[in-house]
Parts: sequence; structure tokens; C-alpha cells
Amino acid sequence: MLEPSPPPLATTVTPSLPSSLKKPVANNDQNNNNVPKKRKLACQNCRRRRRKCNMEKPCSNCIKFHTDCVFTQQDLRNKRYSTTYVEALQSQIRSLKEQLQILKSSSSTIANNSLSSLKNNDDHGDISNGKILKYGEPAPSALPSSESNDENESDAFTKKLPSESPPPVGTNSIYPSNSLSIIKKKTDGNTKYQQQQVSLKNLSRSPLILRSLSLFFKWLYPGHYLFIHRETFLSAFFGDTNTKSYYCSEELVFAIAALGSLISYKSETELFQQSEVFYQRAKTIVLKKIFQLEDSSLAESSSSSKLAIIQTLLCLAFYDIGSGENPMAWYLSGLAFRIAHEIGLHLNPEAWSNVYEDELSIMDFEVRSRIYWGCYIADHLIAILFGRSTSLRLSNSTVPETDELPEIETGIEEYIYDPKVILSTANPLKKLIVLSRITEIFASKIFSPNETLLQRSEYLAKFNLEVYNWRRDLPPELQWTKRSLMEMTDFNPTIAYVWFHYYIVLISYNKPFIYEIKQSRELVEGYVDELYYLLKVWKNKFKTFEKATIYMIYSAILAIQCMKSNLIKKDRKQDFLNFLSAPTLNYELARKFIENSEDALHNSETMDLLGTLSHGNDFALEYNFDFTLLNEIDMLIGGNTNDGLTK
Repeated sequence: MLEPSPPPLATTVTPSLPSSLKKPVANNDQNNNNVPKKRKLACQNCRRRRRKCNMEKPCSNCIKFHTDCVFTQQDLRNKRYSTTYVEALQSQIRSLKEQLQILKSSSSTIANNSLSSLKNNDDHGDISNGKILKYGEPAPSALPSSESNDENESDAFTKKLPSESPPPVGTNSIYPSNSLSIIKKKTDGNTKYQQQQVSLKNLSRSPLILRSLSLFFKWLYPGHYLFIHRETFLSAFFGDTNTKSYYCSEELVFAIAALGSLISYKSETELFQQSEVFYQRAKTIVLKKIFQLEDSSLAESSSSSKLAIIQTLLCLAFYDIGSGENPMAWYLSGLAFRIAHEIGLHLNPEAWSNVYEDELSIMDFEVRSRIYWGCYIADHLIAILFGRSTSLRLSNSTVPETDELPEIETGIEEYIYDPKVILSTANPLKKLIVLSRITEIFASKIFSPNETLLQRSEYLAKFNLEVYNWRRDLPPELQWTKRSLMEMTDFNPTIAYVWFHYYIVLISYNKPFIYEIKQSRELVEGYVDELYYLLKVWKNKFKTFEKATIYMIYSAILAIQCMKSNLIKKDRKQDFLNFLSAPTLNYELARKFIENSEDALHNSETMDLLGTLSHGNDFALEYNFDFTLLNEIDMLIGGNTNDGLTK
């Protein structure tokens, strides 16, 4: 239901900007010798791609990417105004506001006379004292002079101005309070919005897309995809007018569809083969937006419109993790977290209302909070998997945690694992935030090369105790024990992801110390046993592993790596190997690990599964970036976008 429109305001004459305050025209009589010599500007292609131009014709970049090199003398940079001119504008605006406030409380006679005075003053310059304000001159005081003897009724409101009016201070930045909303003028926003809606409408009619989304939300959600709120995404996807359209985008639909179709049965040949197609399509769209190639809508979009960009990048990152393409996963997730910081997703809603141009409802605040804390969990999980430091820190996160968000009661049964059970995501999310906070505190201490082994072992013991208490204090619906796993007959993936997250954290932190610390060996051995029973419950219920998750694969890999040390019992090793080599497991990551293990048996040097990234035990090292992954991005920026992204 539309909100009632506000009552009409009283008709008033809005004073226009005096001609003296308008942008001045350059004086033609000025001495031409004082005109600065024009700078040589970069070519159009280098400007658009933000690359350094060597000013040759053609330049080196245009030669490299086989593009036309076109130079222009048109300087597109905005011309800055002097401080004096800006202060003059501020003074005039402040004076107008004060006088309008007095007008509201004045009689009709005074108001009419005052408006006539404003109109006359607008024709003669500055309204405060009749002096013409010229560009470059200091602004005169907006207050009436104490020496004025004019007692006309039309000037009565002027004498009511406060005797002391503090000058405008502004913010501590050179930008206004809504600095992050300074964007280019929107030119064809309506057209692009209509095109997006048509595209989403077509996708919502695609059987392959619908089946893929159903698989994702049934089997993978929430998991490590807590940065997606299912209800708002589906509402926007199916065109609900009560939901903001920016909660869904074409690239996000393709990214989620790629993940969903990946866990389809291989007998569904057409759907399974579309997984890589969906992935490439999503990546093509999102990278073009980020680098503003054929699509410059990102530069003109609001902060909320970038939410789908963040979600898309993280979905693509997890797709790459499942494929064993960890450098690209690290790169894409890093982009997502930088954009999250750029739009202030980590800030309290009170800050949002002052900084950003979007009009956000309470529901919008809650959804943004859910998205941010989902990003926070994803960041900490990826950091543990790759053995790297996190990007999002709790100390910088002022946004409050969310409670349960409203669900769609009917119509999305095909997108719910068990429609009879209400899915709770707020409690697991809050518990995972606490667990991530514990890891954030202890990581720098446990893996610091400056600490002795004794000091690190003491920190590790404290860490293990904190995590033990975390597990003990879980709510009843999330609690589990080794005995409960042994007796369990029903596997619920909408809960078990919390347990897998716990195992990955504990094993990753204790694995580097199993040679030196007895407690680590004992803990890891116990966790490996629990993982075995958890995977056994899955197999007994579902028989095959198409619907398995990245959580399950990484847990199995960590368990096998620990057992290879000959310090952990190996009686479960073959079961984990059988799981990773199962023909129904669709993730390339598992196949690469098995091939790596077989190659290691025939080579003296052990191969690293993750290439330039470690297995999660090298937190102290900086990320050694593999720049070969930028070949695809370089081709995209270079102009050959179609060939480079549709392979």
C-alpha cells in the first residue's frame, strides 16, 4: 500500500541563485600571456581504463591491445572553486534558511513584504546588505548591520535573526557528509532498470535457472552463504513490488545458478553442463561492471545497488574454491570485501543515514546487517582455508547483529530443504561470529614467528579452551557430541554446516602443532573420528554425494593431511579417501587432491594442492600473489572482452 502523500506546502517564491553567485565567465580582456599552457592529456583508451599513457601516438597500451589511439584536448576533470567562493555560497544559503524560518512564524503581511524584498534583492546581488557579491570576493556578513536605521515592517524579520550565528564548520573531511554519494549524473537509469527487469523476468521463466536456484537454496543455503538473504532475493527475483529491486541482479542469479547446477545429478546432463556456463556469464557481467567497460552503471549506482555485486563476487569465489582455483577465489573475494568497506556495510545504521544517499527502511537495515555479517563469516572461513589474514575485522564493525528476518510463508517450498521446519539463521550466525572473533584474537599470537614454541603452545591451549566453551554453550538445537553422531540417523544440512565450520577451525589451528604438542594430537584425533561419523550419517541417508558441500570436502582433506603425519590413527583414512574419490562428488577440488596425493607417492617432493596458497597453517606469511590469474582481467580491460570471457 502506498503511503499517503504529505499535505501540500504553502505557495512560496523560492529565491533563485543570484547572478553574482553563478559561475563566472572568463574575462576576454585578460592578458593572454597569463593563460597557462595546456597540458597534454592521455588518450581516450588510457583514460577509460585508468592506465598510464606514454603520450606517444599510438601509445604503448593501444599498441598492446590493438585499439585505436585517439587523443583529445578536452579536460573532463571538474574545475574546483575557490574557498572564498564556497564560503560565500554557504553564507548566502545560511541567511536564506534563517529568514525562511522567520517567515514561517510571521504574519501574512510581513511575509508578503519580505518575499518581495527577497525578490528585489535577488536582482541586486547579496540579500543581506544589497552589495553585489562577485566571484573571488570575501563574503559579507549575513547578519543585519547594527547601524541600519530602516524601521520598515518589511525588514522586521531581519532584526529577529540571532545575534550570534556560528559559521558552518562542516565535516572533518574536504567532502560533505554524504561524500560517498558523490557520483556521476544518472543519464539513462530508467532504461537500464527496465532492461534489468526484463532480463530477470526472462530468467524467472527458465527451467534450468529455476532448478539451479532450487538446488542451491535447498542444499547449500545457508552454509557459508549467509551473505545472501533468501527471502529478499527471491522476492526481487520474482518481481515483488514491495521488495527493493537491487536485492537481485542478473549476475547474482547466474552466480547462484552456477553453484546450484554444480550439485545436480550428472544424469541431468543439460543442467550439470550449464554450471560452467552460468559461472562464466556471471563473472563476465560483474567484471565489466567493476572495471566499467561496456557497462558503466556501477559508477552511477547507489551504495545499495552494489550489494548484489558483493554477493556475486563471493559466490564466484566459492565456486572457484570448489574447483581448486584458489588464487582467483582469493582475488574475487578480496574485491568483494573492498567494495563492502567502500559502501560502509560495516557501519552502524546511524552512520548510514548520514553518509549514503539511499532511503533505507528498518527492513533494509536488517538485510544489510545480515549481508555484512555473512561476508564477515565468509572472510574468516576463506582466511582459514588459505592460511591468510582476514580483511574484515570485528574492531571496525559497528553494525549490530541481526535477529531473525521475516520469511515468506508460502510459494517458495521448492527453495526450502524442509518446508515443515522453520529455518533459523540468526542464532547460528551469531555463534559463528563469536567463533570467528576467537580465531581473530588468537591467530596473530599462535602463528607469530616472534613467539617461542612454549608461548605459542600456551596461546593454543587458551584458544582450545575458549572454543571448547563455545561448543558447550551452543543452544540445544545446535549442540552435538560424538555419541549423538554415532546414534544419529537424520542429517540436516541446514544445521550441520555449523559443526563442519567448527571442525575446520579446530583442525586448521592444531594441525601445525601435532608434532610438538600432545594435546593437539589428541584433539585432532578426536575431531577426525567425529568427522568420520558425520560423513557416515550423510552416506546412510543420501547414499550419494552430489549434494555435498565445500565444508565436507575441506574437512576430509584436513583429516587426511593429519593422518599422513603418522601421528594420528589411520584407520579412518581410507574412508575419507573413498569419499573424495566418489564418482558422485562433483567438485574438482576433491579430484585434484586425490591426483596430487597419487603424484606425491611417486615424487620425492610433495606437491602443494593449493598452488601459491597454503593449506591453512601459514597465517604468519603475507599473501604471495600469483599474477598469472590477471591474464583474464587484463584481456577484459584490453578491449577483447568477448573472446576473453566466453571461453
